[in-house]
Amino acid sequence: MPVEVYCDMDTDGGGWTVIQRRQDGSVNFDRSWKEYKEGFGDLHTEYWLGNEHIHDLSSQGDYMLRIDLEDWSGKHKHAVYQSFSVEDESTQYRLRVSGFSGTVEDSFSWYHDKQSFSTADTGNICAEISHAGWWYNQCFYANLNGIYYKSGRYSLKGKNPLGPDGIVWYTWKDSDYYSLRKVSMMIRPRTFQQHLSP
Repeated sequence: MPVEVYCDMDTDGGGWTVIQRRQDGSVNFDRSWKEYKEGFGDLHTEYWLGNEHIHDLSSQGDYMLRIDLEDWSGKHKHAVYQSFSVEDESTQYRLRVSGFSGTVEDSFSWYHDKQSFSTADTGNICAEISHAGWWYNQCFYANLNGIYYKSGRYSLKGKNPLGPDGIVWYTWKDSDYYSLRKVSMMIRPRTFQQHLSP
């Protein structure tokens, strides 16, 4: 059955399928395994494409990943990974990501590569603390599915003050307690780049 996707035809030559986007806090990312598997949210605002769809797409060939980040002062940075894939559900959608370049220091591949996906209802303590599904290691250096905190810096309040739970890219601010304003993850076939070069 076909699945609707959002394509970015402008960034770095286009051809990207957006698999995740955060921009305004309108969608709750504290979801179950089943919801992360199937996907949720709104293609025009915030969403997660779904682990099953991300697996299907990324197993069709050699895919690369681009992550775009924006902080609360309007600064943009990005990370590009030359190799990206997500294995099937029998491995809990294990992540394969490598080949970093970009305008921000890497907080993702060196720590999260080869981790399985987990959500709070799978009993993963990092997912419980972070209120999100992600490829947690001993928790995270990057967590783009965390709680949307308006204004950036946040401190722990409320019922579950166990650890950081924002939209975090640690190396940008050298902090787990700065939550980004906008993030997106998108993938395209590596061969697409060859069509771009003269």
